[in-house]
Amino acid sequence: MAAAVQMPPHLSHVPFDAEVFDALVGDFRSGRLDRLAAPLAAAPRPLAQPPEDLSAGADPGRVAELATEGARAMARGSLAVLVMNGGMATRFGGTAKGVFPIAEDTPDVSFLAVKIAQAKAAGGRAGPIPFVAMQSFATEAPTREHLAALGDPGVPIHTFLQSVLPRVTPDGIPLATEAGADAWPDTVLYAAPGHGDTLGRLRRSGVLAALRRAGVEHVLVSNVDNLGATPDPAVFGAHLAAVARGAEMTVEVVAREPGDAGGCVAVHPETNRPTIIEGFRLPAGTDLSVVPHFNTNTLWFRLDALDREIPLDWFAVRKTVDVAGEGARKVVQFEQLIGQAADHLAAAFVQVERDRRFLPVKTRQEWRARRPALLAAARAAGLDVPTA
Repeated sequence: MAAAVQMPPHLSHVPFDAEVFDALVGDFRSGRLDRLAAPLAAAPRPLAQPPEDLSAGADPGRVAELATEGARAMARGSLAVLVMNGGMATRFGGTAKGVFPIAEDTPDVSFLAVKIAQAKAAGGRAGPIPFVAMQSFATEAPTREHLAALGDPGVPIHTFLQSVLPRVTPDGIPLATEAGADAWPDTVLYAAPGHGDTLGRLRRSGVLAALRRAGVEHVLVSNVDNLGATPDPAVFGAHLAAVARGAEMTVEVVAREPGDAGGCVAVHPETNRPTIIEGFRLPAGTDLSVVPHFNTNTLWFRLDALDREIPLDWFAVRKTVDVAGEGARKVVQFEQLIGQAADHLAAAFVQVERDRRFLPVKTRQEWRARRPALLAAARAAGLDVPTA
């Protein structure tokens, strides 16, 4: 069993399940978590049915038809937007990415502000689309302050907290139990357990129930840094069409390009399910040219399909962190992946236009490179930003 770990008083409000943590430490020490992450015995197969095509070469008539259905459903108030704004706030030099200004001279035009504006712009007769933001213990305070500074957002806003789990050493010893650990920052000792935690926390926080009471039937989930993932009527219409055929979730995909890091969307060789297969699960030598669809991590869910426990796997993620006065330390944190929901829910897939809907920004270098597209997204949402 893991040494007893208690959250410090200032993190006592953050969800922490000690029993889950103890079980994870045991599974890690036994090697079970590494076996779960082992490559598949066989390569995945291409999707048996190609995704609904909404990319640049799509049939305009079909796109218009889907957009009409999606707009009608949005006007009825059936859609909410959920933005994953958690994590450890480390990739932008210690700044929570959601509050980071996309243009230096417009501090109130952040990734979060644009996402909120996009939800507001897409509202219909039933009123603005509800906006949900998931925070972690590392992004909670700056996000709360930023939202207060923005003033009235013009949309209903719900927030909930991502869980927290202690990090452990490569031997499975919680860092928080080491001598001198009380002087280390929280972002060294603890971690948010991956974006897969979104689904369970949405339900356990009560936000899912609140959305259902408000008449919401579907939710668009995306990363805070992808300003291309808007509540688009045509993509929503494609999701609704898939739901009518029995789907519980819809995955936005793009055609793979050189440099795309990660796995693929394909048929799992063991379960025969179309799903998202992460890169670390692909056998050596997998020919990705035969499974060309790349996951954007933008997902549409039937809300009632999330109103239950979805048994996502846990993975042991090895990282290196800097500890003041001690240098680099190798650590392990436990994470779940939201895309693995496709292993448990009936999934459909829609191919979207990369340059319009897939604009991820993971580093400040990518922010600089994508700045024109980000500013264009902000303007399209009705925000006043520079033209260059």
